[in-house]
Amino acid sequence: MASSLDEQDGATRTGVGLDAWNAMVASTFDNLVVDADREGFEGRMDVRDLGGMDLSRVVSSAAVVRRGRSALARRPYFKLHVQDVGRSLNLQDGREAVLDEGDLMLCDPARPYTIRFDDPNRMLVLRIPSERLADRVSDPEALCGRRLAGDGLAGALLTSFIRTLWTNAGHGVAPVGEPVQDAALSLLSAVARESDGAAPAARDSDPGQGAGVRIKRFINENLCDPDLSVGRVAGALGVSPRYVQMVFAGMATTPLAYIRRKRLERAARALREDGAACNITELSFGLGFNDLSHFSRAFKAFYGVGPREFRAS
Repeated sequence: MASSLDEQDGATRTGVGLDAWNAMVASTFDNLVVDADREGFEGRMDVRDLGGMDLSRVVSSAAVVRRGRSALARRPYFKLHVQDVGRSLNLQDGREAVLDEGDLMLCDPARPYTIRFDDPNRMLVLRIPSERLADRVSDPEALCGRRLAGDGLAGALLTSFIRTLWTNAGHGVAPVGEPVQDAALSLLSAVARESDGAAPAARDSDPGQGAGVRIKRFINENLCDPDLSVGRVAGALGVSPRYVQMVFAGMATTPLAYIRRKRLERAARALREDGAACNITELSFGLGFNDLSHFSRAFKAFYGVGPREFRAS
């Protein structure tokens, strides 16, 4: 573990003041605002492309980072925060997580959050495409805003892996490929299971959270049904349609938006894995879209490119 905030590796950008820092942060992590002592603030940041993911190291003086509600209808990625040096208080979805050195937290950039650093700190931020994370973690939203302990076996391995990835990426070594990224995702999946096993009492004390898991599991298992609706979900699970809507309102989304996003993530996974062999028309109808044009528009709104361009890339 690096022991100093001032460690230099030749790639870190020169420290900047608060105004320049906000401009830099906004260009890297959209819709973020940093509040801090204007005169005493200093920040440095470097971003390294891992080929499909990217890893940032962010160093700053004491500050409060706030992200507002996203204006986008899509969530192209999740962010995994690793507290490299210092301590932070993280708030999202009514959850509060204090991260000490080595701890991790998954963050959903589509929903508001706040991070408070009371002292100088350094954080590593790994951006993971949503569809790749969905391959390994069945319910990423359930992890968001929770401390993932860096002192458990899986947590310690993942923290060490990401630190090693930072140290070696972009320094003349072979480009980071999918096997290395898959290793990081496998470790994150193990951390999720480790975290689930560590807090059964918390889940049992919140029946609403348990119902939310059941609702999302039912949706995920029935995505290919073109008749999947709030009413069908409610009837299958013995709850009211209003209750289903309230569960998703607590996650700052709606049932239909969640269904659409999960279908699009599954479509992206099929396009990526099957390539030219994937028939887009069959894919769209097989995932419950009754209109190819609607599927194409929804896919482009979510990923920024249409399904054919995504498949070609």
